[in-house]
Amino acid sequence: MPAMHPIPDLTPLLKQLRLSGILDSLEARNREAIDRKLAFTEFLSLLIHDEVARRDNKKLSLRMRRANFRSQKTLEGFDFDRLPGLNRAAIRA
Repeated sequence: MPAMHPIPDLTPLLKQLRLSGILDSLEARNREAIDRKLAFTEFLSLLIHDEVARRDNKKLSLRMRRANFRSQKTLEGFDFDRLPGLNRAAIRA
């Protein structure tokens, strides 16, 4: 009996439900679930967390593009020496 691969069957359904991001991690998470002998609910939780993280990243990326910042600033590039009274530990916490 040939092995069943439900992933191709899931593709149109996930797209219809607007969950196509799950396709990016489905195979890896499926392998992880098999290897770690996860319960179905644990496997499903991993997939949903992946989808939420993907959507959050997509929203942030869109907002950054729409903000049209001249340059991207990060804490790693901030010159703390210019503000000696600033509590670095509080900023980085």
